[in-house]
Amino acid sequence: MPLYVYQCRRCDVRTEVFQRRMDAPREGCVCEACGSGELDRVYTPFAVYRSELDKLRSLDPKYHARVDQALANTREADPMRHLERMTPFESAAEPGDPIKF
Repeated sequence: MPLYVYQCRRCDVRTEVFQRRMDAPREGCVCEACGSGELDRVYTPFAVYRSELDKLRSLDPKYHARVDQALANTREADPMRHLERMTPFESAAEPGDPIKF
């Protein structure tokens, strides 16, 4: 059931009116503050659900380029840094018995 918002031309107060149909007459609509029948329908904002993936897709491509450049200039973001710190299998001490899954 739609809830419509009307704004009074006299006092600028907004009034919410419950109407069953979109084309219903506004005969019973009066301002809650001053009682005037001079009301104009106001379009109110509404919310739209967007997933995180949709939000990321809508970002400016320049933003993605800046993020990629920042990651390229950051040593901590380099995956090879972790590989350099690993010990090769050949130089490791005897690992023991293999794990049975």
